[in-house]
Amino acid sequence: MIARDRPHGNVQPWYGCPGSIVSPSNGVLLTLKQLLAATVLLVIAPVAAAHAQGVEGTRSVTLSVGTGVSLAGNAINEGAGTIEGKPAVFVEQALSNHFSDALRVRFTGSLGLDYNKEVFATFAYGKYNGTERIVGSVSGYPLLARLSNADAFDIEGGLRYYLRPEGPIRTYVAGAAGLRFLQATDATFRVVEVGLTLANQPYFKGSTLLIFGGDTGISYDISDTIALGAELGLRYQGKPGAEPLFADPNLVDVNNTGSRWSLPISVFARARF
Repeated sequence: MIARDRPHGNVQPWYGCPGSIVSPSNGVLLTLKQLLAATVLLVIAPVAAAHAQGVEGTRSVTLSVGTGVSLAGNAINEGAGTIEGKPAVFVEQALSNHFSDALRVRFTGSLGLDYNKEVFATFAYGKYNGTERIVGSVSGYPLLARLSNADAFDIEGGLRYYLRPEGPIRTYVAGAAGLRFLQATDATFRVVEVGLTLANQPYFKGSTLLIFGGDTGISYDISDTIALGAELGLRYQGKPGAEPLFADPNLVDVNNTGSRWSLPISVFARARF
């Protein structure tokens, strides 16, 4: 055998496929790269699957029951004039002095758009209880006014953004806008000392009002499809139409008010499917 045909030193050839020679160190390196790639895929796969879930494609229905707190807005504007020939003075009155949010019931349907966003539509009923208050004076005696109970029906739509879209505890914020159909409101005025009673005077017209605001909420899954939660919101309501109230033109703007900011509070049950 000719010496130059032999491998030099201690390097030993490894014969794999016919006509090829591969170093053992190269084979080990190739195997390590393959193991590393497989490990990365195993780590990434669950994360990718999670990002494809969340609320995407999820449908749900929600029943909410609650009440509300009036934050700002007037029921009566100040004014001075005459009522049936007697000097009268009205003092500005907040809506919270005359109405309390007694009951709010809402039915909501939702559809998940992607991992953490869903659109929703809501139909709601609200009841407001009127309370008798001193609102000024007539001939120097206390003038009492009581606004009638009122009902309102709301239709809203909006977008909900989940801060935690997965897991047993989910949190979110939402924006909403819609229309409120407010029932007409009457008012009864009394001055006991002078024997004056004006009963059931038209006060606010039945009106269709713009409403908008936002919500924040938290829910807890008690099963794969049922969740219980609580929600706190903020809503603006536009001003209803004012009825002609008194003959004296100086008192024409007494009831030209009624827009409000309120804080709806509710608990809910949600079913997903």
